[in-house]
Amino acid sequence: MRGRFVGVTALALMATLPVGCATKGFVREEVQKSETKTTGDLGRVESSLNQERERINTIGVQVTETRGVAQDGLRRADQAGEKATQADARAGEAISRADTTDQRLTRLWKNRHARLPVDTIFVRFDFNKADLGDRGQTALLDVVKQLQANPSLVVDLEGYTDSTGDPTYNVDLSQRRVEAVRRFLVDKGVELNRLNSIGLGSAKPVADNKTKAGRDQNRRVAVRVFGPAE
Repeated sequence: MRGRFVGVTALALMATLPVGCATKGFVREEVQKSETKTTGDLGRVESSLNQERERINTIGVQVTETRGVAQDGLRRADQAGEKATQADARAGEAISRADTTDQRLTRLWKNRHARLPVDTIFVRFDFNKADLGDRGQTALLDVVKQLQANPSLVVDLEGYTDSTGDPTYNVDLSQRRVEAVRRFLVDKGVELNRLNSIGLGSAKPVADNKTKAGRDQNRRVAVRVFGPAE
């Protein structure tokens, strides 16, 4: 009996041995398959990671370049802003100068006929005469010097007589006296367009015609020098 039990046990052990070997082989195959799959998965993951790193690096380069472009754009914008500010300042100065010039031109236009008196001298004449005496010529030489020194000056010549005689004759006589003065000034180089002349006869007496001294003063040519209002 005991012999039969041992035999059966031996047979059982012999039957179980191939099964154990087969199970181990299967496990090894599965482990190898799993390792192979895991290795493949790791390779694919690593490849994906490398691609992602490259993509991130590319994006980083692009960001850096974009930041540089943006900073350069900001710098140019700042420079443009400074230039615009300077241009505004120059424009403001130009407008201010233009306004000043316009105001001056407006003032000059309004005052184009306005004149300021500079000097007045009186050239005396003998009774019923229109000839210049030495004293009159000396006085007129001073006027010539003023006119030569300042081209903007002009002269008004007003001729007068005393009240003796015919009024019409006196107007003609006063005109001849004015003409004598004007001719002297022109001979000394004064331009005709700077001289305005008129004979007024016995009008506007400066002294009493009832006295000789008064009549001597009234026989005159008033030489009035004017300068521009501005």
